[in-house]
Amino acid sequence: MTATRTPARRVRSVLDDAPQIAQYLGLEARKLARLLRTGRPGAAVGSVAELATGRNPYYAFRLEDRRYQPVSVGDHELVVDTTDAGISRTLLAYGVHEYRSSTAFERELERLAATVDGPIHVLEVGANIGYFCTIEAGILGDRARIHAVEPIPSNVALLEHNLERNGYADLADVERLAFGDEERTVEMQLSTHSNQHQVRAGSAAADSVSAADGASSAADSASSTATLEDGESETVAVEQTTGNRYLADRDVDPASINVVRFDVEGYESAVLEGLTDVLEAPGPTVAYVELHPLDLSPSAKVAVVDCFATNGFEIVSAVRTDAAAGVPDARRWHGLECDVEEFDDLRRAMAESDHSIELIARK
Repeated sequence: MTATRTPARRVRSVLDDAPQIAQYLGLEARKLARLLRTGRPGAAVGSVAELATGRNPYYAFRLEDRRYQPVSVGDHELVVDTTDAGISRTLLAYGVHEYRSSTAFERELERLAATVDGPIHVLEVGANIGYFCTIEAGILGDRARIHAVEPIPSNVALLEHNLERNGYADLADVERLAFGDEERTVEMQLSTHSNQHQVRAGSAAADSVSAADGASSAADSASSTATLEDGESETVAVEQTTGNRYLADRDVDPASINVVRFDVEGYESAVLEGLTDVLEAPGPTVAYVELHPLDLSPSAKVAVVDCFATNGFEIVSAVRTDAAAGVPDARRWHGLECDVEEFDDLRRAMAESDHSIELIARK
């Protein structure tokens, strides 16, 4: 009978050289120090226990018996879904998500707040449950004009609730949409992780689905979820538009968009192809994009990097997921700095990496 393999055992079986082991231990030490420094002793104890045994007693305690629960995240309080194995679990267990990149992003928002006069427009593509929207609104204050699009009904419901809960509802326009390279109806393949839903490859529009469906309620939209032939995944039909069309339809000047952020699980090249008006604008512009090299073809990897390089952006931060150090999925929230300073470095990292890269660029 095979013994249960804890995260620690899995790491020891994979990391068989000293540099990788040192990287892993250094990352775990930084994560523990961060939790203690921010007054989260329960989360720290849970992290150590999960490292040793594979079970986080603090997270189990936080689950209680309610599906939707509030959790303190910095200066905000977000309601999360305890059935979500993605960002909701991370926030319940650790109170933070994408720590290194979020910290760099906050600095860029503060810089914009200090240098831009008047409203600061933010384009949130895949706004999920509002983690980044509340960061943006909290730093930019009443000058924030957040255009938040999110395709998944359950996420939209929490997004709107969390904006209202934190007093930011008047700063954001929320729409149930997907962004891509053309206007059509697409099928979103659902995941057990609320921040890992993705456009199904080769998905086609159902003729009976109209643009009006994109504004339907979560309850109405749930009826359009279908089981795929393999019986394992579900999809939901969503209206897709391009960033260029979205802004034109709402009379928003692309040059007024100072912040664009998206994590679209391998759909980056399609989103960027439809967002040329913002990328080509003079700025100042901050872009925060999670890149998924394994989900992109070689030509798409080049195209994604070229979108930023040829439009005058410079790299602010590039962070690999904790998976690069052997950390199991449930415990990834910190990040590791990439050795990336120029776009040639990023091209090389994209070609070689088997882990996602969180990129922050500006112009």
